[in-house]
Amino acid sequence: MYFKKYSRCIYCNSKNLKKEKTQIQIDNFYLKAIKSDLDITNKQLKKMKVYKCQKCYILQSNPWFTESISRKIYSNIYGQHNRSWSNLINFINKGYTANHGSLYKILKKNINIKNYAEFNSPFMGLMMDFFLLEYKKDNSFLKNIFTNTLNYLSSRQVAGKSIYQKKLSNQKASLFLRTCKNLKKRYSIKTIKKVNKYLFIDNSALCWGQNDNFKSVNSKSFASEFFDLQILDLNKKIDKVKIDLFGIFHTLDHTLQPNKVLNFALDNSDYVLIYCHIDKFLEKQHLFSLTKDFMKYLNKKKVYTYDMSKDIKKKIEVPELYFLCSKKKKYIDIIKNDEKKNSKTRR
Repeated sequence: MYFKKYSRCIYCNSKNLKKEKTQIQIDNFYLKAIKSDLDITNKQLKKMKVYKCQKCYILQSNPWFTESISRKIYSNIYGQHNRSWSNLINFINKGYTANHGSLYKILKKNINIKNYAEFNSPFMGLMMDFFLLEYKKDNSFLKNIFTNTLNYLSSRQVAGKSIYQKKLSNQKASLFLRTCKNLKKRYSIKTIKKVNKYLFIDNSALCWGQNDNFKSVNSKSFASEFFDLQILDLNKKIDKVKIDLFGIFHTLDHTLQPNKVLNFALDNSDYVLIYCHIDKFLEKQHLFSLTKDFMKYLNKKKVYTYDMSKDIKKKIEVPELYFLCSKKKKYIDIIKNDEKKNSKTRR
């Protein structure tokens, strides 16, 4: 059994879902792999229809894959988050951070960020921008710290090795870790106080997880070492953490608990930044997608929003949205008013 019914909105639990016009099915590399590995036909995929929630305005497929099939898709069939790892590799090779236009500059200017968090995927947001703030920019340093971090984590993989090989691996691991610490100490900018960083995860069947690996090293394990961040599980009891900025970069549509995740972020942070697709065409590898009208729903719930898509001056080639939200209107007004002032100056 591949499919199950999702007759209630995955975000607000409403039954008021209105069927959208039949959409043309377009193949992409995800769908090709899914069809091949699961032996699913186009005819079977056409059973998935798109509905729009009349309450919170998200788009949602019904029926869609079962949770076990979804986990198989994001762990086995396409377990590596290619775009996320590509961001990191591009950063290491060329010093380029993930492309978010002037987003980081605007947020850094207006928010005193001492504690920063992201959700589920560590290389999609601003972690690399904070890294560049805290360490001297040097290509050899980036490549050395990247290689030694990979080697440290992979050297701990000793299953099936002889006692001698395990001993040798442990010695190498200690050397790689020591090298990483020395490199960071050497290139650290002493006048900058490092930002406390967190990665919150929920181990959802909709997100890349245990097999999101590069050269046998998992993305979350790598990020915890490379960025010196703490990984916290949203499904377990967490001590109150005060976050200044919480970034959700293309991951709110990759959880079965989007309402819980966003409310957690809003309850624990002054600012929440959401970056998401808003394409009217819902690709079949996605259970749901946000829309621009989703901000109207949040506003009704007294969550204040600000669309930053134009402010960041990023060349957006596909329908995407960057918006800031907060439970406190005054925080949103700070960014909004500063951007209005900047826009008048540019004229």
